[in-house]
Amino acid sequence: MKGHEPILEMRKQRVQPEWVFINDFPCSTNWQLFDDFATVCVHEDNIRMLDLRFLVDCKVSIASTNERRAKALFNECKKYASLVASGVVTKEHPAKQTGWQEVWQR
Repeated sequence: MKGHEPILEMRKQRVQPEWVFINDFPCSTNWQLFDDFATVCVHEDNIRMLDLRFLVDCKVSIASTNERRAKALFNECKKYASLVASGVVTKEHPAKQTGWQEVWQR
């Protein structure tokens, strides 16, 4: 997992990003706190081994090129986040959703 360290530091200061984007494809995580958005990359990570506690009460948007992994990330994030939106995207256009998508709110 890459890009979560700044969120951990923010959480220690009792600050949280409004939205966390979790991308399951190669992506840049060089984000700055920009309108309360943060990016985390979990490409090729073992989803069951991820420590996602930094997502407590955050809104999470998940994008994956693999439906099975998108659903697994969705289920793991629901344990911590207040809202989770997840979907399958294309490798060529990561912003273009194709197939499965779901939204859950606590």
